[in-house]
Amino acid sequence: MKLVKGFAVLVVALGVVAIAAWQFWLKDQVAFGEVATAYGAKVVCSCRFVAEREMASCKNDFTEDVSAVTFKETGNSIMASAAAGLVSATATFEPGLGCTLVDAD
Repeated sequence: MKLVKGFAVLVVALGVVAIAAWQFWLKDQVAFGEVATAYGAKVVCSCRFVAEREMASCKNDFTEDVSAVTFKETGNSIMASAAAGLVSATATFEPGLGCTLVDAD
C-alpha cells in the first residue's frame, strides 16, 4: 500500500512540475517560436529570392537572436522551424509578387 501511495505522490508531483514548466517557461518559448518562424521565413525568403543574397548574409538581418530557428531552402520556398520542428512556417516566392507566408503551424 505504501508503494501505491508513493507512486501516486510522485505522479502528482511530476504533474505539478510539468504544469509549472508550461506556465512559466514553455508557453513563452512556443509563442516566440510561432512568431520567429513566421517572420523569419518571410524575411529570409525576401532576402534570398527578391534581393538575391546568400543565406549566410540573410541571417545577419535579424535584430533579435533567432539562433534557435533553422532555415531550409527548397526550390522557391524557405521553411523556418524551431523547437525541434514542433513550430514551423513556410514562405514562397512568386515572381512579380514577392514572398508570401503560405504555411504556419
